[in-house]
Amino acid sequence: MSNQNSTRRGFFQKLGLTVGAAALIETEALADINLNRFSSEEDRNSFLLTYETWVNDYIEVVEKEKLSKSDISNKHRIMELSDQASGWQEQIKEYLQHDDFKNKYISLSKKFAESITPELEA
Repeated sequence: MSNQNSTRRGFFQKLGLTVGAAALIETEALADINLNRFSSEEDRNSFLLTYETWVNDYIEVVEKEKLSKSDISNKHRIMELSDQASGWQEQIKEYLQHDDFKNKYISLSKKFAESITPELEA
């Protein structure tokens, strides 16, 4: 696997965007989270809309990458999307404490994870 793909996967694992997000819910790392910081249902729903758009955008660039690995503009778009999501980890950890968020987030994360296939590692 190339270093770029390894770095990309590591990034998404840190972000909690893989199917492994379900395991994150059970970790002790969530024990110290302030449930009031991001507890508004409106905030969680707004984030889910942003996340769903992001997932769909990322799936689109992944599909383009599968068709044309030499498309530089698409590679730039992948980097832009990665940057956009880079600060979400703590917010996601806190939102995961709420079932209304957790179920939809995991569903979207599974959709996202299915789009990242070994074909990208070639």
